Amino acid sequence: MLQILRHKAGSIVVKVLFVLLILSFAIWGVGDIFRNRGQTDTVATVGDQTIPLQQVDAQFRNVAQAQRIPLAVAQQFGLVQQVLDSQISSLLYAQFARDLGYVVPQDVVADAVRVDPRFKDPATNQFSRDIFLQALQGSGLNEAGFIASQRSQMAQQQVLRALFVGAEPPKALVDPITRYRRETRVAETITLRNADQTRVPQPTAADLEAYHKDHGDKFQSPEYRTLSVVILNADDFGKGAAVSEDEARTYYEKNQANYEKPELRKFDQVIAPTKELAAQIVAAVRGGKPVQQAVDEAGNASVTLVPVDFTAKANMPVAALAEPGFALQQGQATDPVQSPFGWHVLVLTGTQAARTVPFEEARPEIETALRQSKAADALYETANKFEDALADGVAIDKAAQEFGFTVTTVPAVAKDGSTQSGTPLAVLPGQAQILTTAFGLQQGDASPMTAIDNKISVIVRVESILPPTTEPLAKVRDEVAAAWTEQKQAEATATLATDIEKRLQAGEAAVDVAKAVGGQYAETQPLLRDASNAGALPAPLVRDLFTAKVGGTATAETPGGRVVARLTRIDPAKPDATAEAAVSQDLRRSLAGDIGAGLDQVLRDRYGVSIDQSVLARLKYEE
Repeated sequence: MLQILRHKAGSIVVKVLFVLLILSFAIWGVGDIFRNRGQTDTVATVGDQTIPLQQVDAQFRNVAQAQRIPLAVAQQFGLVQQVLDSQISSLLYAQFARDLGYVVPQDVVADAVRVDPRFKDPATNQFSRDIFLQALQGSGLNEAGFIASQRSQMAQQQVLRALFVGAEPPKALVDPITRYRRETRVAETITLRNADQTRVPQPTAADLEAYHKDHGDKFQSPEYRTLSVVILNADDFGKGAAVSEDEARTYYEKNQANYEKPELRKFDQVIAPTKELAAQIVAAVRGGKPVQQAVDEAGNASVTLVPVDFTAKANMPVAALAEPGFALQQGQATDPVQSPFGWHVLVLTGTQAARTVPFEEARPEIETALRQSKAADALYETANKFEDALADGVAIDKAAQEFGFTVTTVPAVAKDGSTQSGTPLAVLPGQAQILTTAFGLQQGDASPMTAIDNKISVIVRVESILPPTTEPLAKVRDEVAAAWTEQKQAEATATLATDIEKRLQAGEAAVDVAKAVGGQYAETQPLLRDASNAGALPAPLVRDLFTAKVGGTATAETPGGRVVARLTRIDPAKPDATAEAAVSQDLRRSLAGDIGAGLDQVLRDRYGVSIDQSVLARLKYEE
């Protein structure tokens, strides 16, 4: 990952991907940049818009943490500047989208939010405003900020799609690149296992002491953190919340469609393996026989009776049964209807007429929903004030006392839940999520409110960080001995591999050499240059084979051993339409990137971009 950051920082494709990534984090992983907690320094100006330092810091942290790169390392390799460049590109493309007329209507954004599965109630599969608000609070956003980010992202995606259409590479470029990529090579290999090197002596006390001293980083305790956790239950905020009759009636009237109940019907359903048997059942029922008797008299164990309970027409288990089933009168049977399960016959056994649920009947459910909504709103508002207090430097215990929250103190704990003392950690709701959140924060930082489920949310603060330390030799003696032995076995394997290479270069048969040294002989399939079909063979070995001549050798380390190879055959590429299409697609992206690089500079010149590097330099991250 660090190599990618170092070498690909200037790629327009990477910039575009970062734009989309930053937008994603703007929605899901940072504090709400629209909520003013005091004056923020401006690090960049794009046209008439500004980017505050707080926004760069928050999004940098999230990108680095998502990629599991330490903050100081990520800053060293230029991720801060890349995040800022991506934010600038985001504003440039947004302005360009507006100039081109790509304006996303409010109702389109609203529709996208309503169908987003993240905001649906699992019980009803319908949009839930409570879940929506909890998700926003957990991400540190308000509703206006979320909608604005959604609209901006949708508009920019339209611009990006238009940008990358029409760039087509010439065939004169596609053909030689395809031939280069699809050339294959075959080699015979000898695989060695470190564990087979049994002549390694037992380590002495001096060996163990020296190895422990030189490789202390291998025997470290985990990082521990002490935490303060505030656990919030939405039910606590709903206690005493009153819902007036006017509020309930207004909700009822605005959601009238939810209280229109369709006609429901229930059936006796017979499923037969053949149309003839199904027709026999129909004739028997229409002749006045009960359904069960008709099934029994069919004389076939594959004929089954599967009742269908009260069901709406739109929810019939087999769609083809809906029309005939809802055309029946009480006691009537349908003609046979075929489905992948067999031949069906329905007999109507009950009907519930369509109706409108009256207000008084719906009122208890409505009042419960409104109380839950009020609780979520109260939780959202109070948590915002609590987070503001923490941001203003108020101690977490004092802020918690002011708002009536309870603070749970978590002793020094590792990310896997083990404690420094060895005492089991008291169970916390959403413990794994709490620890993941905590280990993404800096010392003294508090997380935004994070939803654990539909009712429980938490705010996590890191009080102290205890860095890993080298365990004493007495505690890890067995581990040190095993590591020392593994190193000596690996060294013996490397020496043996060098000897095998010399024997293969001298022309000895590889199968005989493998037998003599206790290695495993094999012949590879035709290998591709990118090692995509190399299986367990190391990519560096394949790379070396593609620089060798027939008869040349190469060796590489594998997990737990080494492999030695001798090149036996080189096969030119064969015509391959699929490979040509893949190369064409890669070149198309590269050409689109060149076009995008030009557009990026044009937009910067058109709208104007200025960066205050002295403000950006205030961001400093410790190891």
